[in-house]
Amino acid sequence: MFTLGLTGGIATGKTTATNFFKTKGIDIIDADEVSRFLQQKGQKGYLEIIQQFGKDVLDEHEEINRIKLRDIAFSNQSNKQKLEDIMHPIIRNEIVDMFGRVKSKWAVYSAPIWTGKTQFSRTLVIDAPRASQVERICQRDQNNEELANKIIDGQMSYKARISYADDFIMNDSSLENFKTKLEFYFSIYEQQS
Repeated sequence: MFTLGLTGGIATGKTTATNFFKTKGIDIIDADEVSRFLQQKGQKGYLEIIQQFGKDVLDEHEEINRIKLRDIAFSNQSNKQKLEDIMHPIIRNEIVDMFGRVKSKWAVYSAPIWTGKTQFSRTLVIDAPRASQVERICQRDQNNEELANKIIDGQMSYKARISYADDFIMNDSSLENFKTKLEFYFSIYEQQS
């Protein structure tokens, strides 16, 4: 099966891209959505995060407060590594199961982090100017600029991401322009699937 690996830094347009492909009838496997699901009350990630970081990461409804968890994870490299060590293996297992349930003729796997072992038919890397990323993070997640910059700095570097790219989109203009670029690549992927 043709599989598109889609990646990009935080607030570069990955969700807009996956929503675009979804409207075209393509199944999406989104590592961020899988992570959020696995952190819901009662799920394996939820239980392991509380065991590691304590109940301080919970909100008044005993759900994981993702903003608190993000603050803790990005406060130092050790905490970030602990969170990744918890989440990455269980995300990987869930994703393998999801690929077994794909119904469309090809699929998109979207994730902010890849390893050298990750293999796809093609990869699409989306990027945006750092100033745009910071602005989007602050507006979307109610974060301050300092935390937004820490989050960006804590992600895979632009050079590392771009090294995986078969295809590349710079999301530095209007939404219409971004969708035109996505339409171009969609036609290529349809021919190859």
